[in-house]
Amino acid sequence: MRDALPKMLFLIVAPFLIGCQSNATQNPQDDSADPVTPIDEAGPPVAYVDGKAVNRSEIYRLIVPAHGGDALAEILIDRAVKSRLRQQAIQLTAGEIDAERNFLLDSLDPDPDQAARLMREMRLQRGLDEERFADMLRRNAGLRRLVRDEIKINDLAIQQAYQLRYGQRYQVRLITTEDLDALTRARRKVIGGASFTELAIELSTDISASQGGLLSPISPADPTYPKAIRDALPGLNMSNPKTRLSRAIALTQGYALLWLEKVVQPEDPPEMASVRGELELSVRRELERLRMRQLARTLIEQADVVVLDPELNKAWQRQGDTVRNP
Repeated sequence: MRDALPKMLFLIVAPFLIGCQSNATQNPQDDSADPVTPIDEAGPPVAYVDGKAVNRSEIYRLIVPAHGGDALAEILIDRAVKSRLRQQAIQLTAGEIDAERNFLLDSLDPDPDQAARLMREMRLQRGLDEERFADMLRRNAGLRRLVRDEIKINDLAIQQAYQLRYGQRYQVRLITTEDLDALTRARRKVIGGASFTELAIELSTDISASQGGLLSPISPADPTYPKAIRDALPGLNMSNPKTRLSRAIALTQGYALLWLEKVVQPEDPPEMASVRGELELSVRRELERLRMRQLARTLIEQADVVVLDPELNKAWQRQGDTVRNP
């Protein structure tokens, strides 16, 4: 049910950013592009296994199908970001690049030691050595600098951030179906005394069905849930079974029914004025992240790209398919 949004800034270079290009690589007329190094199948070995040579082409054909699309995406975004920075006469500072490391740590965990551990694990999982990690930070710093002046924050956004962090939450159970009649019948059964939990297990198409439709507490200000769901929450209350149960809710695909389990009241929330600066910074970071993703996607889609290697072309096409059919 939740519309997942990646939180880690390093995901800006992940496959979901790739546009629907299926013929990809650099513009041959871009003088700033790095020279192409062909794979020399007859060149010197790169390793020996039991006395037998392993050449570059063997390594290349193993790595490219799994990782070639990601690598090409990084190259394309790197070059496009550098080009735009040059066009706008922007020079990144060491402080801006260092700040990206801190943004990443903050996004992983509020505890510094835990955040550092998680970052080490993620770097290991993604094969980010010092050079690639530094490239990633520089790439993100460049994207952030390019979108920075576009970000405008108003009072409504800050108020929503306050409600999301400190406001009232609703814990509900959920049933989703593709058929309105099926949902209506389920609603009548609940009104008649049937267990919402059992009906959710039996009928719901949502992933929460296995736990009786139970969701984590939701804030009406949380944009990661459909607006129709969030709008229905304040109308629910615990006074009797009928008011704990929502009406049928139309979603983009299918229909939903909510059952209120409890209202989670905030404990001693701070005054808005005392946390306004912190909230404004949080809103800015989130808006920057979203705009950076959009810009990275646009850069990929606008690139003049031709893939010559068959294996790399397959990897690139698979990335496009992933974007079209997530």
